[in-house]
Amino acid sequence: MKQLVVTAAVIVRDDRILMAQRRTGDREGGKWEFPGGKVEFGEDPRAGLERELREELGIEVEVGAPLDVVAVNRSDLQLILLYFGCRIIAGTPLPIECQAVTWRYPEEIDGLEKPPADHHFWERNRGQLAVLEVSR
Repeated sequence: MKQLVVTAAVIVRDDRILMAQRRTGDREGGKWEFPGGKVEFGEDPRAGLERELREELGIEVEVGAPLDVVAVNRSDLQLILLYFGCRIIAGTPLPIECQAVTWRYPEEIDGLEKPPADHHFWERNRGQLAVLEVSR
């Protein structure tokens, strides 16, 4: 079985959290996720997250403290997701490599269909908004 390391950004602004919708046709297409992406071999996870957010959303971020780690086992792959608090330092999020982006209040995120890792992260952390308020 292969292992893949993925990073995800939790960006909070004005009590709302940035979410990105996966493209229809992609794996888990149409679901809402915390934006991020795969870490390349030899790449620092924080640098990988900065790169992915630049490529996918057109934003520059300051990557803060790690918030959580979630492992998801599929039949062919183990995904290790590293969640970081981030702050936008330049740009406005645009759906460059995703279907849509939106800012949602926590109670709205509860109702969004999310990939398994993001669902687990949200279930464990949604009550800790004070910890997630890293981008103010």
